[in-house]
Amino acid sequence: MTATTKFSCSPSKESFYEAVQILITKPHVVNKRLWGSKIWLKHNCISLEETVTWPNHIHKLESVSTPEIEKYIDCMYNTMKLQKCDGDSISDCFEINILELFPKNYADKASYQLIIINKLESYIIFYNVTPSEVIQNTTPSFTYGIHVENDMIVLNAHCDDENSKSYMWLKNKLLPQFIKWTTETESNNGKKKICTASLTLVSSSKYFEKYNELKLKYGKDLVKIWPECTDPTKFVYEDVAIATYLLLLWEDRSLVKKQTFVDLGCGNGLLVYILCKEGHAGLGIDVRKREIWDMYPPEMKTIVPSESNLFPNADWIIGNHSDELTPWIPVIAAKSSYKCNFFLLPCCAFNFDGSKYQRVDSKKSQYTEYLEHVKKICEDCGFITDLDRLKIPSTKRICLVSNGRMYSPDTYKDSINKISKIFKEKHARGNVENDTWLADFKARESTQKVRNCTQLDKNLIESIVKIVTDCLLEGCSKDCNEQWSVGKIVEISELVSLIPKQNLIKLKSECGGLQTLLKNNHNIFLVSGGKVQLRYPKTVDQVITIQKRQKIIDTKIQVKPCWFHNNHPQGCPLSSINCSFLHSKG
Repeated sequence: MTATTKFSCSPSKESFYEAVQILITKPHVVNKRLWGSKIWLKHNCISLEETVTWPNHIHKLESVSTPEIEKYIDCMYNTMKLQKCDGDSISDCFEINILELFPKNYADKASYQLIIINKLESYIIFYNVTPSEVIQNTTPSFTYGIHVENDMIVLNAHCDDENSKSYMWLKNKLLPQFIKWTTETESNNGKKKICTASLTLVSSSKYFEKYNELKLKYGKDLVKIWPECTDPTKFVYEDVAIATYLLLLWEDRSLVKKQTFVDLGCGNGLLVYILCKEGHAGLGIDVRKREIWDMYPPEMKTIVPSESNLFPNADWIIGNHSDELTPWIPVIAAKSSYKCNFFLLPCCAFNFDGSKYQRVDSKKSQYTEYLEHVKKICEDCGFITDLDRLKIPSTKRICLVSNGRMYSPDTYKDSINKISKIFKEKHARGNVENDTWLADFKARESTQKVRNCTQLDKNLIESIVKIVTDCLLEGCSKDCNEQWSVGKIVEISELVSLIPKQNLIKLKSECGGLQTLLKNNHNIFLVSGGKVQLRYPKTVDQVITIQKRQKIIDTKIQVKPCWFHNNHPQGCPLSSINCSFLHSKG
């Protein structure tokens, strides 16, 4: 049977085709069971007959290899009366793809689709051609298609049950997202994006294999023992992904010998650790020591950009979220040696002097403009520079990778002198001392300032707590015979308007603001979903149960004064014996 769903939408041929390309190259955006995809084959073709009848089903691949797939496509051409042609435009009529879909769960099997696109009539059809012996659960097993018809986008699926999970996913997830892509490509027509494709400089299939190998090799164990206060699942797997990318980049560039590298601003040092464990000699440098360094100590020192801080023996300079050092990475790489390249993943935007970069063009985002600014610096330093989008759990995932120089080795010295001249004219503004390239460069402090609202003046904290609790308890009866009241539930944004401006400024300087302060006082407040209310105090038994579950040995009960006993109009609802806090004036 054929199940059909229609939505009112009339995209242009160009926007339909662009949405199709997103679906093929980034299927994981809509299908959460997928990690990504690989296009094994892509052909443009024309029909040898006036009309083409597409079968509802098609035979599956016998095996997966380039010769087998080429043979498979040739057979299709003969059956459907198609002819391969050169070109890649809408007028070429048909496009045929063989797509491999990588599962997010590494234990699952990859699936394969034959995708036929009718460019002229805005039609795409998906055939599952996964070899019969492979059991896959990442994509529908039946044939389905999307096309434009009479100002409607239509989903057709040749399935036995229109209430099946696969069809409901196509109807409720894939089709709405596809329509959204067609409208977004229409509205973004003419807008240039700095980098849209992912992993263009390495093989996606090799990346998939290598990433999962390193994830199993290092990831799980490091997550278990992670000593930092940061989220281990994000930071560990992000560095595993970056290490995967660099290892494949070095391999794909036919670099026979193991590479040497210096990671400037190495942070937790995990990237350095993985690359070294994989056989590459490297050094991590950062201004501030991390607890995890005890497991693999990189060198710790402050880097001031200068002639004395070059690395002539390094093949690569790495800047992974290197902050104040970000604009300096290509300069340091250029001056270290002719053979030296760089990998740069910008995050926070900084100028050469360590000050925050300010956007110039309001039509661009701060991030996009800063990437363009850094790329220009790379080019001023004489590097051939590629941009690529990494697959990491971060919104700042576009990297810049050098691929040699724009000039020959015999002109290296002259080119470096030109770079120094350009730098002084554009950036140094004459502020140069001895071998230091910029006299007023300011690196971050070696000791991290505690900025979580715990270092605020006690009187300030108490005054803000009083403002909030007075609001929450407004209208609360002082009659102790009535039911004990937790007061109102109030939006944090409403509470912000009650606090004096000068106090808000002090809170903001401590990172997190009012919400952080309220969460720090979790014995009083319950904060959830942007709303605040008073917490019902915990009993001694409740605290002991929680601490046993969390394996906390040093159990502190009835040590700190009970806020409710001292401040709530009705006092504490618990007796002095049952309350986990002390019933005495604090």
